[in-house]
Amino acid sequence: MAKDASNMSSVSSNSSENFENYNQLLDAFRGTHEEANRMDLLNNRLKGLNNWLENKVKSLEKELNNTKIDFENLEFIYKN
Repeated sequence: MAKDASNMSSVSSNSSENFENYNQLLDAFRGTHEEANRMDLLNNRLKGLNNWLENKVKSLEKELNNTKIDFENLEFIYKN
């Protein structure tokens, strides 16, 4: 009978350790999950900003090319 009591004590001790380990893992998972969500939001914002900047660069490149053409035309008119 004493052997059964010591087994029960051991099982109970193991259960509380497992529960503590589970809680620690759960807390770590929640923290990691929250950080992943923040990083996802930041990533999406940066992608949006990157797309906007790429479009702005394309627009400015077109404007630069048009300005070069206008300059070449004015230069041609000035020489003649």
